[in-house]
Amino acid sequence: MNDDEPFTGRRERFVRERASIAVGMTVALLLCAFTIGILFHPWSPKNVYSASATNTISYPLRVSLPRTVVIALDELEELAESDASLAVVVEQQKEALAKQADQESGSVPGNSAQFAKAFGDLDTSASGKPAPQANASGFLEVDYDLATLEPAAETYNRSDGSLTVEKPLYVDGKSSGAATIRIEEGAQILIATSSVARALGEKANALPRRITGALATGTGFIPFYELRGAGVEVAYDPVNDRVSLSLPT
Repeated sequence: MNDDEPFTGRRERFVRERASIAVGMTVALLLCAFTIGILFHPWSPKNVYSASATNTISYPLRVSLPRTVVIALDELEELAESDASLAVVVEQQKEALAKQADQESGSVPGNSAQFAKAFGDLDTSASGKPAPQANASGFLEVDYDLATLEPAAETYNRSDGSLTVEKPLYVDGKSSGAATIRIEEGAQILIATSSVARALGEKANALPRRITGALATGTGFIPFYELRGAGVEVAYDPVNDRVSLSLPT
């Protein structure tokens, strides 16, 4: 600053400098405000890019698909003869059709044409082979009249579950009155000692002592297996409903 310059001139120059500084600061503030406004404006490039990246499209998107054409399997087989890549497609179609046919045949009844195709070779005539005739001896002959049957005189013992009944007795193939038998649980059959002693008579003396001792008492029952062990053939004949006794000769 020149000391010889008048005071008035120095004052004017100071005012001009202050004014230029104020103008510069004002312009700088305006530029900053403009820049900030652009950055935060809804249509600023930054906001437009962010909205396009986060928002979804509100209008439907349509794509034109190629038109499908149905080709018969026999035509596809003809095309596969010239194009080996189609042979795989033909095999897949055949397997799919076979699988579908199996499922339909197992769940849905077929029509009459399918039935005729499946069973057309079967012989449906009535002139078939005659049934094999079974041997007549393999059957139990039953011939009775309920009106003429006499009530059975069996006695059931509730305490031990046994059943006591009288049956015709045959000794050496000949009728010898009746014998009282007892059927216990487990299908074990016993015969009254009095019936055995009366049927065998003096022949009973040839039996072991334990058997003759039981027969001598005339009371109680003796199992079939005890008599068989002593050599007496005893059995119940269910066909003829009788008891048979015989001694070995």
